[in-house]
Amino acid sequence: MAADSKISRRDFLRLAGMTAASATVLAACAPVIQPSAVGPAPQESPEVSLPKAPVEIVYAFHDPADFRKEAVELFSERFPDIRITLQQIPDEFPTKIFTMAAAGTLPDVVRVWEPMVLDFGRANQVIDLQPFIDAQPDFNAEDFLENFYDFPVIAGKRYGIADGWNGHVAYYNKDLFDQAGVSYPSEEWDWDDYVAIARQISRPEERIWGDIGLYIGWLHWSHKLVWQNGGRIYNDDYTECLMGSPEAIEALQYWADLQQEAVIMPSPAQAEGLGNLFQAGRAAMQRVGTWEIGALAESEFAWDLLPEPKRKERRTLLHTAFNVIPTTTRDKESAWKWLNFIVGPEGQYLYVKKNATPGTRRSVNEKMPWAREGLDVRWEVVPQAGEYGILVPAPPNVGEVEKILGDAVQAIFLGRAKAADILPEAAAKATEALRQA
Repeated sequence: MAADSKISRRDFLRLAGMTAASATVLAACAPVIQPSAVGPAPQESPEVSLPKAPVEIVYAFHDPADFRKEAVELFSERFPDIRITLQQIPDEFPTKIFTMAAAGTLPDVVRVWEPMVLDFGRANQVIDLQPFIDAQPDFNAEDFLENFYDFPVIAGKRYGIADGWNGHVAYYNKDLFDQAGVSYPSEEWDWDDYVAIARQISRPEERIWGDIGLYIGWLHWSHKLVWQNGGRIYNDDYTECLMGSPEAIEALQYWADLQQEAVIMPSPAQAEGLGNLFQAGRAAMQRVGTWEIGALAESEFAWDLLPEPKRKERRTLLHTAFNVIPTTTRDKESAWKWLNFIVGPEGQYLYVKKNATPGTRRSVNEKMPWAREGLDVRWEVVPQAGEYGILVPAPPNVGEVEKILGDAVQAIFLGRAKAADILPEAAAKATEALRQA
């Protein structure tokens, strides 16, 4: 769900300043219309009571608009004086949103990704929602999973509220396990268990592997490997990159060596043209987000879920988005009513049920909206990830920082560099970029 913004925080603040300055100049140059000194006196008109037009609140987001239509219908019944207009932005979402921010044309409520919410908060582009929460007696903050509720807070100001989310879990193909005579794994498994199982199942000559392989080119996917080995990507206040630590070096090299061995997982060349190896029944295990559940529900083989294997810690990667109210929104009270509804128990359930994902409220997850009938799957594994997982990091200057780290991780996974040689230098460069923000 997170992506690099192509306009840095400094750039969009500069552009916003230029936009404001231009508007001031235009206003100063506009002619002043003086009232006519002569002419007939105005005649009094009888008072006419006209119906008040509903307030329009524009809601912008990236995912399909169909996921929100039920919520709009129910909200409109409750608040007939507010009209919700859905604005889906499927392409180049972060770039377009930051460009709108620079121009002062953001919609009234926006659903933004993890790095974006903190960038907007740091730049005072969105309002602090805590005063609205404090004035909303039925909000029930204790119902939220802490991982998601605590994330968008800077210096005591809460800049966004999340609704649905995806966490990474381990999937395994029961049929391939049965064919190889391998027992199903335990929830307490670790990396060595995972690799040992994969070796028992892999038959590269038949194009069957124990694991689908590393997600080369997806930086955030690599973060969970570091976390599982006890490391971290950044310090708490994002002033230092920690990817040069022994834990990070050990973790990434461990899996890079297995990728290069091309026995339990295919090389990129071996996997070319085979599509999704797990869904095609060619890989016994994969570690990725819960968005895979929808496609797997239609698969012809039996499968199940487990928490990802750990090394030193039980950790995984979490994705979400945060609903924010820009400072440019005119009717913030009406915007809050909509935002409060879509993150509340009813509105949130309508969204996650349609999207087949867990919610950020525990009460919503009691209904298991991600579960599919007729499948013998450990559905309880899904919400557990929200308790021990870590959200996609949100460093300042995210584009430059993640380009530095992404290039280094890709070189390691492709066997072009050793983690011990490249990560300390990459971490130092990333730290410098963090401090320049």
